[in-house]
Amino acid sequence: MMSRFVEAGFDPRDNYRIAKYMEMYARALDYPRHLGQHSGGMVISLGRLDGVVPLEPASMENRNIIQWDKDDCERLGIVKVDLLGLGMMAVIRDTLTLIEEHRGEKVDLGRLSKNDPLVYKTLQEADTIGMFQVESRAQINFLPKSRPEKFYDIVVQVAIIRPGPIVGRCSAATSPAGWAKRRSTICTRRSSPSSNALWASRFFRSNYCGWR
Repeated sequence: MMSRFVEAGFDPRDNYRIAKYMEMYARALDYPRHLGQHSGGMVISLGRLDGVVPLEPASMENRNIIQWDKDDCERLGIVKVDLLGLGMMAVIRDTLTLIEEHRGEKVDLGRLSKNDPLVYKTLQEADTIGMFQVESRAQINFLPKSRPEKFYDIVVQVAIIRPGPIVGRCSAATSPAGWAKRRSTICTRRSSPSSNALWASRFFRSNYCGWR
């Protein structure tokens, strides 16, 4: 920020307003941009919750939320559970019921193939509206570039479009060139499942994303 002022012909050291602006900018730099409420997050306590953490009214009537974020809760050893419901699970359940009623076939989900070419063709064409985890606009834009060919490719596909890789400045890894380069150079041996997974590990493990 300082260099940009200098490039524009201003010297913050000689201008009180610019110096004050720079001070405020530095203080607000790492502040949250907005406050969000997790739709399924719950904090569990033995006694009254307001005796453990500060509460405030939520936007929904007769609901309260805690004032601390998940990181503060974790540091203080407070138990936080995310309880989420997936509409797609109900769709799958109803589909299995209809198949059994109309075709007399009982589908065992545990025996379904993970290598169905029609499934991967659908993913590569980004025809994924209604598919959990790969139906967001970011996922749809990236699928034709990544072109998943096996189940682990889907794991990486989902993991890349996350805050961790973005904050860790792994943008190069999300490009087709970066994807192909790391796939060929980071893991050259493909003789075992562990080596197949190695090339992708630096993308979705947040603690690796700062590597250069």
